[in-house]
Amino acid sequence: MISSDFNPLEPLTADAARLYADLEDTGRRAMEALRTIDPVVSEELFATFESEDRAARWLISRTIGFGGRSALELLSQGDREEVMHVLHHLRYGFCA
Repeated sequence: MISSDFNPLEPLTADAARLYADLEDTGRRAMEALRTIDPVVSEELFATFESEDRAARWLISRTIGFGGRSALELLSQGDREEVMHVLHHLRYGFCA
């Protein structure tokens, strides 16, 4: 049982909260940048997720579909078509 005098999880909880806040901020900034540099991807993200916040979270989330990388990582490496392909499948389904 954790002592009420010192809880080693408290500082870790604060660290995690800061990391999540930073990650959300990164997602918002990435969406802003995409609106300028690739409005088509930006529009597809918004159309797929119907929310800027959900689109931003997906953009920065690492997924199995991208080999453990995020869509943001792929876009920064120039792999736009793979991101667009996955967005298309998410939006219209695999049979479309």
